[in-house]
Amino acid sequence: MADLYDRAVVVLGRAGHGVRWPYGMEPLGYRERRRDPEGYEQRAAEMQARQEVIVAWAERHGLRLSPVGCCPLWLGRTTSRRCTADWGSQCTRHGSPSPDRGWLDHAVTWLKGSRPAAITSAPYYIGPEDEQRLEYWQQQADPQLQVVRGTGWYGFTTTQIVMWRTDRIQLVEAAEGSVVPGPRLEAAAVRGPAVPEGTLLEVDAVEFTGHEGS
Repeated sequence: MADLYDRAVVVLGRAGHGVRWPYGMEPLGYRERRRDPEGYEQRAAEMQARQEVIVAWAERHGLRLSPVGCCPLWLGRTTSRRCTADWGSQCTRHGSPSPDRGWLDHAVTWLKGSRPAAITSAPYYIGPEDEQRLEYWQQQADPQLQVVRGTGWYGFTTTQIVMWRTDRIQLVEAAEGSVVPGPRLEAAAVRGPAVPEGTLLEVDAVEFTGHEGS
């Protein structure tokens, strides 16, 4: 466990006295141990397995978590600078409107060196409007963007979406670790058709018209 902690600090960074784990990836607390001592060990082992998946994936691609990334516009910038979240913001995740909010559920943003390189997300459902947005970013917005899908590390019936810039990292694979799904009633209620794992969307190059930040 000490080895995983040290490796996680390198790729995820620190938050307070611990690792900056993304939402849903935090270690189980002592309250859960007291509430269900018998099931705690199994759940803790499952969480550690999921944490190993995200750390190993980041190490394999030479990526580090960015705490300030937001939407695909962030990937077009030369430095890691977040869009504003004010009304009328350009951000397509936190702004208004926010057309990419759906497929960017459980999003994590990643740097290659100091430059924005990839976004991973884990939506419970990928609807037609999400497919249109993914197609838009590749076919109309930026010829350097690519998308791949897989199982990821979040679990709970989600599909991992990885969007990355091919001029900053040539190839990114989706995480395909052994993740044990947990019970999640709302996930079952919105679960859509299965998405083939490892599906790589290829498109023709077009001119990038997104905003370039400083």
